[in-house]
Amino acid sequence: MSDPILSVSGLKVSYGPITAVAGVDIEVGRGEFVGVIGSNGAGKSSAMRAISGVLAPAGGAIRFDGADVTRRKSHEMVALGLAMVPEGRMIFGDQTVRENLLLGGFSRVMRSDPEVEDDIERALELFPRLRERLGQMAGSLSGGEQQMLAIARGLISRPKLLVVDELSLGLAPKILDLLFPILADLNAKGLSILLVEQMASYALAVTQRTYVMENGRVLFSGPSAELAEDDRVLDAYLGRKH
Repeated sequence: MSDPILSVSGLKVSYGPITAVAGVDIEVGRGEFVGVIGSNGAGKSSAMRAISGVLAPAGGAIRFDGADVTRRKSHEMVALGLAMVPEGRMIFGDQTVRENLLLGGFSRVMRSDPEVEDDIERALELFPRLRERLGQMAGSLSGGEQQMLAIARGLISRPKLLVVDELSLGLAPKILDLLFPILADLNAKGLSILLVEQMASYALAVTQRTYVMENGRVLFSGPSAELAEDDRVLDAYLGRKH
């Protein structure tokens, strides 16, 4: 892959004596939609937190948009163009929907960027339900609406790469059937996306390539369409049993 937007090599993440990620390599090409699947506790979210600057890695290297960002903090990563939609949404429940969106573009707001309002309008077009609840406290939204808000908030920073951690967590299938196509459409328009997902069937349906993680390591990877037919994935993640 030439000049990837994200290149992770030998990434290690530890919580005290416990190793959560043990030497992971991941790449995302510019304009690519890449998935990371695996069971609960595989180390997927820990890897994403290190990539986005929330956690300091215990080892390895992270390059983003051509620069070494291994020790960058999360707010610096946002400024560089990497936005994360975190596991569990992590919206600001005591702020309104509009205030949450503004916080997503905080650095742009502080620079008095006149296009922030245009981006908020585009986000509301993408998620019409948020327009209906613009002045409502975010904590009173349903789980699906909060996930819409978390995605929209990430988009307001105008990311080059959107990292989405466990989109499906706690959501009904009808909401997932709405959200996953939106991510696919954003990617079709040029946005690079790295998706971490326990619901392997959804991830394999929308991504181009997928990494399979287990016990803090990448077991194997490949084109998503091929992995969807792979016996190892069928048995372990898609519910088929011998």
